[in-house]
Amino acid sequence: MRYVILRDGEQVPVEVQERDGGYLVRLGGVTHEVDSREVVPGLLSLLVNGESWEVTVYSPEPNFYHVHLWDGMRRVELLSPIDVVMRSQGGATAGRGLHVRSPMPGKVVRVLVAPGQRVTKGDGLVVVEAMKMQNELQAQDDGIVREVRAREGENVEGGVDLVLLDPVDG
Repeated sequence: MRYVILRDGEQVPVEVQERDGGYLVRLGGVTHEVDSREVVPGLLSLLVNGESWEVTVYSPEPNFYHVHLWDGMRRVELLSPIDVVMRSQGGATAGRGLHVRSPMPGKVVRVLVAPGQRVTKGDGLVVVEAMKMQNELQAQDDGIVREVRAREGENVEGGVDLVLLDPVDG
């Protein structure tokens, strides 16, 4: 699986591949052998390239993690590559932008909302498959679905409107 870590404004590509007894993790171009055991919820015992680490991980909100190592806490954001593209194109904004756009060419797998439906920040709106990954496009603010332009099974181009939202008055 491919991800991007955002930390202090820097994007670090990460690729995680399962293997017998652990993972191969390619982080910033360097491959590491990682074995992981959850000691108690949120506390991980890691063996990274033969070196032992204890790490606590807490997720205060989706995609955000507080990672505590021996030398302090790091706040990181973990995104899929398509999420990074959506942000750069402004396609992920719902509520304020009123448009949820396909971040790249793909196939609509599922439509999760209907016109007139009220959505809150973080609600899934539509699932698009691109680059062999299914990605749920979510509302970035509260709103009411004005129009659903996506149809399950259809292929869409990048940048096309899939769902239009009206803002909810506070």
